[in-house]
Amino acid sequence: MPNVLLAVSGGVDSIVLLHQMVAKGLDVGVAHVHHGQRRASDEEYRFVEQLAREYGVPFHGKRLIIETASQAAYREARYAFFETVMQEYGYRELMTAHHADDVVETVLIQLHRNVVEVTGIPERRRFGGGVLVRPLLDETKQSLIAYARQHDLEWREDATNAKTDYLRNRMRHLVIPPLLAGWPTLVRDVCATARANRRTWQRRYAAMTVWMDRHVDLEMKAFHVKLEAVMALSAEERYVLGRLLSERFGVQVAEGMTRLMQSKRGTGVYDVGGDFRLEKRDGGIALTERGQLSIPSPQRVETLPTRVTFGEHVVSLEVTEDGRGFPLDALEWPLYVRSPRPGDRISLSVGTKKVARVLIDAKVPREKRPFIPLLVDATGRIIAIVGIRVSDFPEKSDARCPRLMVKW
Repeated sequence: MPNVLLAVSGGVDSIVLLHQMVAKGLDVGVAHVHHGQRRASDEEYRFVEQLAREYGVPFHGKRLIIETASQAAYREARYAFFETVMQEYGYRELMTAHHADDVVETVLIQLHRNVVEVTGIPERRRFGGGVLVRPLLDETKQSLIAYARQHDLEWREDATNAKTDYLRNRMRHLVIPPLLAGWPTLVRDVCATARANRRTWQRRYAAMTVWMDRHVDLEMKAFHVKLEAVMALSAEERYVLGRLLSERFGVQVAEGMTRLMQSKRGTGVYDVGGDFRLEKRDGGIALTERGQLSIPSPQRVETLPTRVTFGEHVVSLEVTEDGRGFPLDALEWPLYVRSPRPGDRISLSVGTKKVARVLIDAKVPREKRPFIPLLVDATGRIIAIVGIRVSDFPEKSDARCPRLMVKW
């Protein structure tokens, strides 16, 4: 089967794309969508189908029936059809005939809508299990028309493109011509700037992906990030973080994170829809499933004495010299107060024992076990299961020296 699916409407742009890709020897197929809104659509469907036959390439056509006839609805249905064809017939690439003039229109629309990422149209992106490629972005509309005439290509004109009912058409016919009159290099300059912006944003997304690996605790249906880490980011970096987390978990978290960060309260909840909500607590922001309590984030301890709030528990860490507790010089700093993890073991006089078994033996209900605080040192060694059991590691002795006392 062919490797490249070409989206061919019958307009000059896609006709040139088809001609050029066949001339390059690519193994292609043609996809055409009949929108069912114009009388000319029937003839255009037959025209593209016949053209595919003349080129000797597969043709895939579909007539759309949409109750809500908006541009967005048609675009969604059109690309859904392209994706279906790619998956059913094994195409690895989808090519569309977007060109430089389209980039200028898109940039103006993005500015008009106050979009954060003013990047025009990307050259390629993931799509349908493969990739969507736009090889004509460096070509102007006039250059495509000149190419078509030079090669005696036939195409169809969509009469609705001349109307100004839609924002893109208004940009094309009412805004861009006056700009071009006083700025002849408009298309070239805007495309170059959009391309540079795309590279800048790509670097931001790559950098924030690395940042997430270091600073965000990611789970199947939840995440946790320290508030101070997010606050240290720039506005652009926080925007990218919101986009990456939203994409990963399928819910929009950016606005909720912003509102929780701006709130002066130490705790808060923001409903992000579906089964999820954002929680601000314990110096962090977490995405949790509705109806479930979030596990408190680990708390770092570097100085003594101190009191650590861990969910509903308050752990008091004091220094004593009365022979009780753990010798401070035997501990690896910093210390942490955190929740139990799979595989955790605590040292006792008879050997080591799984923390999970200690909690079971102490008859701690299953639903409360994830919220029991553990005190551990920098090596991960468990000093205490707070309120349940303390460790008996060998460094514990009766020698008179500063010691750590754990109270709750």
